[in-house]
This record gives sequence, C-alpha cells and structure tokens, in this order.
Amino acid sequence: MTVLFTLGLYQSERPSRWAAKHKVFHYLSASLNKMGVASYFLCNQQSVKPRFVTDEYYFEHETNIVDLLQQLPIRFVVVWGGRTPGDDLLRSALDECDVQLIYAEAGWFPQSGTCYFSPYGTNANARFEQEGLREHSLDIARFNRSKLRLLRSWLGFFAGKKVSESEATTYFSADKPIFIPLQDELDSNILLSSPVKTMSAFVSKLSMTYPDYQFVVRPHPRARYDTLPILPNVSYQNVSVNPYKCFHDYGGVIGINSTMLMQFSLMGVPVLSFGQSVASGGNACIEGDFDCLPEDLTKLHFDHHQSMKFFDFLLNSKQLSVKKLKSVKYVRNSYLMTLFKE
Repeated sequence: MTVLFTLGLYQSERPSRWAAKHKVFHYLSASLNKMGVASYFLCNQQSVKPRFVTDEYYFEHETNIVDLLQQLPIRFVVVWGGRTPGDDLLRSALDECDVQLIYAEAGWFPQSGTCYFSPYGTNANARFEQEGLREHSLDIARFNRSKLRLLRSWLGFFAGKKVSESEATTYFSADKPIFIPLQDELDSNILLSSPVKTMSAFVSKLSMTYPDYQFVVRPHPRARYDTLPILPNVSYQNVSVNPYKCFHDYGGVIGINSTMLMQFSLMGVPVLSFGQSVASGGNACIEGDFDCLPEDLTKLHFDHHQSMKFFDFLLNSKQLSVKKLKSVKYVRNSYLMTLFKE
C-alpha cells in the first residue's frame, strides 16, 4: 500500500495557505513509513515548508499527478480540505484512476493542534453517521473529563468547573444581549454551505427581525468586510476580547456554521445556527431556517444532554492530536488505519 499526500495542488489563490498544514501530513507520513506504508508527496512549491522536504517529494510544476500514479503503486491520495475549485480539478484528474481520496481538515476543540480525516469530505461534506457516530458508545465519565479540561482552558480553573456543573436545559433570554460571531465571507463554509453570503446582510436581518433585542457582534479576526451596518441595537466586540469569558453576559448565541457555535454549546449556552456544517444533524445546537426566523427567541430552548454523544464522538474519537501523529502507536490505535486499508 502506498499513500500520496498532496498540498496546494491546482490552487491558484494563495497556495501558501496550505503550508500551515504541512506538518500534519509530515508527521502522519513519518509514522506510516515506520509501519511499512510507503508515502510520497505531490505539492505546489508554495504549499510546503522546506525543512520537511525530502527525496519523496514531487512538485506540481514538474510532475503531472496522473503520470505519477502510473509510476508509483499509489492506492490513496490525501488532500487538505477538498472544497475549493482547485480540489474539483484534482478530483477530475483522478476520475479514471483507481485511487481513493481521503480528506483532512482542522479539528474543533481547539482548531489549532487538532485534525480529522474522512473518506467523504470535510465540514458540511463529512458524514459522521457513516464514520462511526452511529455506532459510537457514549462514555459519560470520559466525556465530562474531556469537557472539563476544555472549559478550564477557555475560562480558567474555577470558572470552568462551575460551568461544567450548569443546568442541562438552557433558554434564550431577552434580558441579555445575543452574541453573534461573524465569519470570513471567503471561507468555504460561507461560500458553499451558508444561506447568507455577506455578514452585513446577516446582522441587518437579525437586527430588524428582533428590534427589541440587543446584539453583540464579533467580526472574524482575519476577515475583511466591505461594510458592517451601524444599527441602534447592535454593538461590535473588539476581537482582542476573549469571547468565552464573557459567555455569562449573553442571552444566547446566533451564528451560521462557525466552529465557535459548538464551543458555546459545550459551555451550556443556547445556540441557534443556520447553514450546513459538521454539526448538522448532530444535536449540537438548535438548527434554524434563515428564511423563516423564529418569532420569539425566548421560546427556544436546548437540552444539552442530547448533544453529549455527538460531542464525545468529536472529542474522543474523530478529532486527532497533530503532535501525536508522530507516534506510531497513536496512529495504529486510531481510526486512520481503517481508512488506509486495502
């Protein structure tokens, strides 16, 4: 069995973005090699970190992927993300090739330092029910330990413990402002899986639909917006503020398909989401229809017990530690070996 890792193939827009993910594939490749699984890389020259490059690397401007597959007994091709026009070109190039695509993406708790792999796709294209969630057995004690560690990292030792013991059912409140985390309009989650394409339209509609509510809106720290509306019931949070430590000031959270929504749900805050994401169908939050907004937010409530299995699956099964991919034992004991199986 031979694996081909790709980075930035067919990517015309800022291919250097993929270099930040190079170590994920580098660590996994090294472990697979120690297990007797040969691996190679085919990359955009701008999508790699030079310190990781070895003789097993090929580059897009020198080698065609179809020719490479004819030269090497490659059975699996690994791609990061898989949701860009460049990835569509990659899939087209592989249409007549006897290989299986495996997709990788950043994890959730936190995004930095974690990752996951899927034979179906990432974000809204993942199929967790078919990837182990259906058979997953909830271990409540393990889940509570994992949740407590996360809450302490977000909120501090004592505040995290207090939150972990909060009520299971929570309600939207009109007595506190509603928190709205915005997203990057160029992110694939917005371009491909959101009912609304501009953050200005998102904020404006919520503000006009619920004029008696106050909203605290947090721009995405790396996004650039043409404009954001100035409205009487909307204030904007500085991105330097830790949004989690202010969670008790919010009467609920409304967003599209940001990872941050799952984090607030884990903290016991009621969350209303729109669009498709990895959380869709997982009972992670209240899923809404942006074309038919609820008349009264205070009638929305969420039983956090119903999300425990989903979050336990993400935390303790699907999500992997990037650093631990360097460990052969860790890789062998993970679900990765069921993906890289002839």
